[in-house]
Parts: sequence; structure tokens; C-alpha cells
Amino acid sequence: MDDAATSLSRDERFAACLERLEELKAVKARREVLEERVFLEFLRANRGRINEFPLLETEQQSLMDMLLRRAEGLHAGHAAIKERYGAYLLELNHYGKAKAVGDAAAQEKLAVRLERVETGLAKCLQGAVYASSLIKDHFSDAVIRHFGESSLAKIEEITATLVFDEQYWKAYIERFIKEEVRGAYDGILAERRYKLSREGNLLVVAFPFDAVLEKLLGTVKPISKTRVQTAFEETTTTAEGRTDFETALGILTRADLPGWDRKADRDEAVFAAHVAAMDQVARDYRQELAAEEVDEAAAGRREARVEQITALCVGAAVSLRVVREDFSRALRDFAPKERAYIVQSAGTFDAARLGNVLENIMEFDFASLLREKGEADAGRIQIRSSRVRRAAREAVDALAATGLNKVRRKQFFEDDPDRADALLFRPKNGAELEERLRLFQIEPELARALVGLWEAAAHKVDLYLCINLTALGKVATNLPARITELLGRYGIAPPGAPDPARTRNDA
Repeated sequence: MDDAATSLSRDERFAACLERLEELKAVKARREVLEERVFLEFLRANRGRINEFPLLETEQQSLMDMLLRRAEGLHAGHAAIKERYGAYLLELNHYGKAKAVGDAAAQEKLAVRLERVETGLAKCLQGAVYASSLIKDHFSDAVIRHFGESSLAKIEEITATLVFDEQYWKAYIERFIKEEVRGAYDGILAERRYKLSREGNLLVVAFPFDAVLEKLLGTVKPISKTRVQTAFEETTTTAEGRTDFETALGILTRADLPGWDRKADRDEAVFAAHVAAMDQVARDYRQELAAEEVDEAAAGRREARVEQITALCVGAAVSLRVVREDFSRALRDFAPKERAYIVQSAGTFDAARLGNVLENIMEFDFASLLREKGEADAGRIQIRSSRVRRAAREAVDALAATGLNKVRRKQFFEDDPDRADALLFRPKNGAELEERLRLFQIEPELARALVGLWEAAAHKVDLYLCINLTALGKVATNLPARITELLGRYGIAPPGAPDPARTRNDA
């Protein structure tokens, strides 16, 4: 695609979309077909006005499908986008009629109106492009950090061949997580990393999830940020970016968008405002507010900027909601509580969370594997887990400068018996952490640092296969043989028996 093709003039954009509209009307295309094909033409005609325009056809198709179809019923912003798009089609039709009769004066007047509607719709697209690109970039970075630089080829293949929907996320889960978990499980058996114990009427097999994480061929090399990631980060790290964000959030809060509760969806609104602050229109609006001129033309420009910033927010928020729904659907093989936990943990897919999210998915996939192996005895087994937040010892040591002395440290942390470079949090939940902060009168600066460490912490996880011997005995004439058979499905030998995994390997 050459540069000339990416920057069409106003009249060229109108002509391209009008030609497609007339062509579809002539063959009496169904309304939904007409809308989709004109929308795709609109997207391509405006590609020179959309930063980070998606070059792949799969991505362009995904953008159209996301905003016109998949968002319906998911987000109130979908109605706002459809309304803008309907207004665009109406204005384009009026413009085409004036052009057909050769009324130059009417045509120019209509062109001005059409361009304003066109720009608003293009900003909806821009918000969705920024949001989708950002989420993809953050997630691929998390995958590279965990699975190594060799994962790039798989990432590029997924992006090039799959629409950004449920199948996109399922491909990541299948090609990275499931492969890794099943390979790690075989390693646990080969190295006898599991532990067998008896607790009352339960026979318990403990699996350390660290044994899965240790197999990952991740990388600690810095990963270069994309332009989208850099621009998004600047909305929190620079004074101008923060001002643009606050302005965008204020505009979004005041916008008349029926059905969208921005207080309830606070994280979504904040994300959308950050995305809007990435765009040049946010800076233009800030500069116009600082200008002294308040004439009618200036007021009109400001009103148009407000419309465009709102459109950016709507496009970003709708895109985020659809991505969350697609992500959730891709996790439907997990238990409902596990699925909800992962989606909640992912939040707005910000970079700081996604490493932990990947580990959560791997943990729950491991649990799913254990359930799958014991499916024939589903009523007689249970899969449990223990999860304790864990922090790097180096990060905890650094808090000494902020007032975390030895006495206080013992109240919040204990050694991790399995990792010398890590410490485990003593508090079991956020409420307990808050109570300890209050009880030990922790100063605000140190309290903020401890809360930050808690929120960013990964978990030390152990998974347990719990076999109910009483329930198993009710369906077995020979309990020891039944236990051996059940454990054999997991590749585990009962105490004192030969290891089936090792026997197979020796053979």
C-alpha cells in the first residue's frame, strides 16, 4: 500500500464511499450487508486519518465486526456508534443527490455537514484501533516475557490469520498455555515433584505449580514499546498527558450517552479517557481552551473537539467491552469461578497485570487437566488449590529505606521454603493487610509501597488432587486396587508401588 493511497482528500473519501453505497443500493442489498460493506469502505477511505491503521484484512474485518455487530447488547456505546453511522449514511445520501443534479452550492453545504459527521465516526474508529492495538501489544509482551522470544513467530501467525475475537484468545491458550502445562505435567511425573499424603478419609496428591513456571523459557530482556504503548504511557507520566486525560475524562463524564453508567464502569471510563488523551485532538482542545479568542468560530471548533473526544472515548470503551467478552468466552472450559477470576484480574488489560493473568490461566488449566484425568470419578475426587501472594526478596529489602524494619517485616512476610529469592505475604487477603497496616501504625509512604507490592504480587500456588476414600470404597470391591487404578490415570503410583511414569520411560 503506497503513501498516496493512504491519504485521500475529502472529496475522494466521499466519492469512494458514495460509489459503494450506490452500488449496493442498485442491487438492493440487505440493510446489514449494505452497512457492513460501506463501513469497510469508510474504514479504508479514512485510513490516512487513523493512526496505527490496521493493514491486515483480518484486522479491518475484526474492527467492523466488533463495532457494528459484536458490541450490540454489550455496551450502551454501541447505540451511539450506530447513531453516528446512521447519520453518516443519511448525510452521504443527501450529498450524493446534490452531486447527481449538479447543485454545487448545495453540494458544498452538505459536504461541510458530512465531513463533521465523518470525522466523528472516524474518531470512534480511532478509539477502537488504539484500544485494540494496545491490548494486543500488552498481551503479546506478556507472552514473550513468559515463553521467550521464540514465541514471536506464533504471535505473528495468530495476528495475521485470526480475527480479533474469541478464536484469537483461544489460539493463544491452545498454542502456548495448554502445550506448556501438559509438558510440565509430564516433567512433574518424571521428576516425582508431587507428594502423596493421607488426611482423614482423603488421599491427597500435591502438585507444586512452581514446577510449571520453572519450565518456562521466558526472557528478561527489555521489550521495545510500540508507538501506541508509548503514547498511552505518556498520558500518565507527563504533565501534558495527565492534563489531556483529565480533560477527556471530564468531557466523557458530562457527555449525554444514554444507558452508559460511567460511575459503575469507572475503570472502563478511565481507560477510554486515557485512550482519548493519546490523540492529537486532545492537545488541540487544550490549546484552544488556553486561547483568549471566544468568537463564534472558536466556539464551534471547541464544540467539534468535544464531539471528537467523546467519540474517541466511545470507540475505546466499546472495543474494551467486546474484547473482555471475547476473552471470557475463550475461557469457557474453565470453572465459572475461575473464569470470572481471570477476567476480573485482567481488568483493562494493562501491562502490569497480564503476567499474573497468564499464570492464572496456566494454573486453572492445570486444574482443568487434573479434573479431566479424573472425570470418570468426578463425584469422588476434588481439585483444590492454595494461593499465597509472593514478593521478590529484593523488592522487600528495598522497603527498608522507607521504614520496613526487621520487626515490621516479620509481621508482613515470611520466608518461602521453596525459593530463597522470594518471601511470602503473611496476610491472606486485602482486609487482613489493611488491618495489619492499621495495627502496626505503618506510615502512609510505606503503606502505599506495601499495598503496591501486594497488588503487583504473583502467587505461590499448590494444587491438590483430593480422593475421597469413603466415597471410592462404596463403589469398589477391592479399594487398594481401585486406588491404584485411579492414580494410574494420573501416572502416579500409590505408596510402595513402582512408579508407572518411570516404568513407561524405562521401557
